[in-house]
Amino acid sequence: MEEAVLLSWKKLLLEEISELQRQLEPLAAELKRKREKVAAVERLLALEGIAPAGALAENGQASLRRQRLADMAFETLRAAGRPMHYRELCAAVAAAGFNVPGKDPATNLIAHIGPDPRFLRVKRGTYSLVEWKPAEDVVVVRGTFAGEGHAFSG
Repeated sequence: MEEAVLLSWKKLLLEEISELQRQLEPLAAELKRKREKVAAVERLLALEGIAPAGALAENGQASLRRQRLADMAFETLRAAGRPMHYRELCAAVAAAGFNVPGKDPATNLIAHIGPDPRFLRVKRGTYSLVEWKPAEDVVVVRGTFAGEGHAFSG
C-alpha cells in the first residue's frame, strides 16, 4: 500500500475514534449517575435491614455470591432474543458486568445452565430458552441430567 493511502486511512480511523469518544462521554456520565443512585438505594436498603441481591461490588461487577450464574445467563439470553453458543453467552454475561468465576469461565457457565430446566441445548454448544418455541426441524430430546433439555436437528 502507498504511504499516502495508509496515512489517509490512519487519519480517518483517528477521526472515528475521536467521534466515538465524544459519544461515549455522556454515556459514561450517565453510567456514573446510575451507579450513584444504585449505591444510594443500597444504603436505604441497608438501613431497612435488607441485603440487596446482586449488589455491585467495588469494581462494578455483580457478586456471584448474591445472584446465581444461571439467573444471569437466563436474563442475558432472554435479552439477546436468540440462541447463543456458550462461549458467546459467557462473553455477553461478562460484558453485562458480571464476573464469571473459574479456570474456564465458559465451562463453568455450562455447568450451571446444563441441568437448569429453563435452558435448551439446540445444538452442540448452543443454548436457547425452553420458553422459545424450537424450529420445526428441531427434535427436542431430554438429556441424562434431570430436566436438561437437548434438541438436535433432524
